[in-house]
Amino acid sequence: RDSFSLQKVYTHVLKVVKSTKSSRHRRRDAFLFFIREKNLLARLSLCATAEIVSDSSVDLTAKEKHFCPMSQRRSNENVGVKILYATETGNARDVAEKIGRECSRYETSSVSVASIDTYDVKRLPTETRDIVLFVCSTMGQGDSPKSFEKFWKFLLKKNLPLKTSLRNVRFGVFGLGDSSYEKYNFVAKKLQRRLEQLGGESVIDLGLGDDQHFSGYDGGLDVWLEELYTKVFGIEFYREKIVGFKEKLDTCPIEVSFIRDDGENEEDESVGDTLAETRIGVMHAVNSMATDEISHSDDMYWRQLKVIKNECCTSESAVRQVHHIEFDNRHTDMHDFSPGDVLEVLPCSLGANEREVLDLLINSIVVKTSSDGEYQAIVDAENLVVSVSSSGTSSPTENNHYVCHAKYLVAYFLDCFSASPRSYFFQVCAYFAKEPLEKEKLQHFASPEGRADCYQYCQRERRSVKEFFDEFTSVKLPLEWLLHVAPKLKPRQFSISSSPSQHKNTNDRILHVDLISITVAVAKWTTPLKRLRSGLCSTWLAERLKTNDNVYARVVKSGGLPYSDKGAMILIGPGTGVAPFRSFILERCSRRNYDDKILMFFGCRRKAEDNIYKHDWEYVEKCSEGNIKIITAFSRDQEKKVYVQDKIRGDYSKEVWDLISRHDARIFVAGSSEEMPARVRDAIRDVCAKEGGMDRECATRYIAELEAKKRYFVEAW
Repeated sequence: RDSFSLQKVYTHVLKVVKSTKSSRHRRRDAFLFFIREKNLLARLSLCATAEIVSDSSVDLTAKEKHFCPMSQRRSNENVGVKILYATETGNARDVAEKIGRECSRYETSSVSVASIDTYDVKRLPTETRDIVLFVCSTMGQGDSPKSFEKFWKFLLKKNLPLKTSLRNVRFGVFGLGDSSYEKYNFVAKKLQRRLEQLGGESVIDLGLGDDQHFSGYDGGLDVWLEELYTKVFGIEFYREKIVGFKEKLDTCPIEVSFIRDDGENEEDESVGDTLAETRIGVMHAVNSMATDEISHSDDMYWRQLKVIKNECCTSESAVRQVHHIEFDNRHTDMHDFSPGDVLEVLPCSLGANEREVLDLLINSIVVKTSSDGEYQAIVDAENLVVSVSSSGTSSPTENNHYVCHAKYLVAYFLDCFSASPRSYFFQVCAYFAKEPLEKEKLQHFASPEGRADCYQYCQRERRSVKEFFDEFTSVKLPLEWLLHVAPKLKPRQFSISSSPSQHKNTNDRILHVDLISITVAVAKWTTPLKRLRSGLCSTWLAERLKTNDNVYARVVKSGGLPYSDKGAMILIGPGTGVAPFRSFILERCSRRNYDDKILMFFGCRRKAEDNIYKHDWEYVEKCSEGNIKIITAFSRDQEKKVYVQDKIRGDYSKEVWDLISRHDARIFVAGSSEEMPARVRDAIRDVCAKEGGMDRECATRYIAELEAKKRYFVEAW
C-alpha cells in the first residue's frame, strides 16, 4: 500500500480500462479497483476520470454501483436532491438547510428543502430521478414531531406492496436524538427500516446525530455528510466544494436594505413599533424570507397572557430557585386542553432599546445602503429602519418584504445574548474577517478538524454572539447574514401545572378556563472558566416578569403526558418534574374522583428549602382519604442520600407492584433527562423482579411490554 506501488498499479489499471483490446471482465475488474480504492487514491491525488467511470460498457451489480459516485454513473444525468425535514424545535430544519446549501454547490444539481408536512407523500413512489433525504428529530421517549405523523401514516398503509412500492426511489436518512433516552433516534430508525421494506434503495447508511456528543449533532453529521457527498457527487466535489470552500460564500437567502436612520416618520404604519406587532411579525416575516414559505398560519395560535402571580416556591438558601407563575386566560380562546398538555412560551431576550442591542448593531454590523449598494457602518442604531426581503426579489410586494427598525430584528428574532452559534456562523464570519489571524482561527473553528476546539471555545463556555463580536473585532457582518446564521429565539415549553376543571367558568354558555399555571426552575451555572451563566427564558420568566406583564404563549395539545380521568397511577416527579402531576392530581380532586389509587413519588434536596407545593399535597391527601398518597425523598436531609428510586425499590416496593399487577396502574416519569429516567426504570425493574418473582431479563421484557401497552411514559428535559 505504499504510494510508489499504488502509482504503478494505478498506471497499469488505467491502461486496462482504456484499452479496447481488454475483455469486458478485465475492464470491469479494473473499474472496481477505482471504486473500492477511491479514498486511498484521492489522498494520493490519483482519481479515475469521469470518462472512465461513466463507461457504459462496464456492467456492475447493484451492490457495486453503491460504491460509485452517482453523478458519474451516467455523464448526462443531473443529480437532483429533495430534502424533507420533520422538526419540533427547529434543529432538523437547520440541518436540512445546511445540506441543501452545500448540495447547491454542485453545478448540475437541483435542490429543494421543505417541511415533510408540506410534501405530497403520494409523489414519493415517483421520485425516481432525485435522491430524497430525510432529516428527522426524535422527541422524548421515541415520539415523532407532529409534522411527521401524516407522512408516516401513509407509509404504514397495508395496501403498499413490500419491496416494490418504492423500488426506484433512492433515499438517505439522518436522525437527531439524545442517547440519554431509552429510544434514541427512534423516528429515524423506524423510517429507515420502513423505506427499505417498501423497496427503497438506501444510498447511504442511516446517520445518527447525538445531542450528548461534545459538539452536539454535528459530531455525527460531519461523518455522514462526507460519505453522502462522496457517494453522490464524488470525492472531487467534497474536496473542492466542502473542505475547500473556505474563501467562498454561499448566497444569502435574505436581503436587507437601508430605508432611513434619521428618526423621522416614526409613526409610519409600515414600521412595527409596538411589542405586539414586532414580536410576531418579525419572527414570521424573516422566517418566511429565509425559507420561501410565506405563511402566517402559526401566529393564529400565539396569544397574549397576563401575569397574575409570580411567586418563589423555594427558600433563599435553596440551590435552585423555583417559581410558580399564573396567567390570566379569561380573554383568550385557549380553553380546550387537558392535564399533561404543554404551554409554549415565546421568550424575550432584551428590549429593543437596551444598550446591548444598540451596541451590537453599531460596533459589529453593517448594512447595505439603498443608493449605491455598498455596506456602511450603522451610526444611529436606535432609528435605523430597514427592509427585509427574500434574496433575488425584483420588486417588493406585501408578501415578500417586511419593513421595521433594525433593533427589533435583533431583539425579537435573534438570540444574540445567551445562545452559542454553530459552525456555519464561524464559516461566514471568517469570510468577513479583516484580520488574518482572526480569519484563520475562524476557518479552523468551522472545519471538522476544529470541531473540538470550537466546542471548547464556544459551547463549553456558552459564549454568545455578542461575546464573540467583542473578541473578534475585525468581523463586520452584514445584517442579512446575521439574521441568517445567528441563533434564533425559540419558544420554550413548560408542563401546565394547573387543573383545567378547577378553573373552569361558564360565561354566555361558553366554557372558559380562567387560569393557566407553570412551574419554572431558574437555570444558573458556572462555566469551566468561572463565568456565571443563566437560562434565557427561565431567568426572564422568574426574575423579570412582574404582575400585569404580558407574555406570548400557546397551548400545545398532546405535547406532554397523556392524562385519563380513570385508572390507578404511579407518578414519579423529582424537582419540577412534579408540575404535570400537580395538574393530574388537582384534576382528579376537582372532579372528586378518589376511587382510583394514585401513588406519587416526589424528590428534592431538603424539606425546608425546596419542598414545592407541600400545602397542595397535604390538601389532596386529606381530601382523598388515603387513596392519593404522596411519598417524599429529601436527598440531603440525612447523611446517606435518598432519591425517589430508593423509595420505589425500598419500603414501597410491594405497594408499587400491587398497583402495577392488580390495578393495571399506568406509570408516569417526569423530570431531568440526565440520569433520573434510567435509574427510575431500573428501580421499577427491580420491583418487578423482587415482588413478581421474575429474573432480571424477564423484568426488563415486562417493562417493555408496559411501554407497548401504553402504561409506561417518560417526559424528560
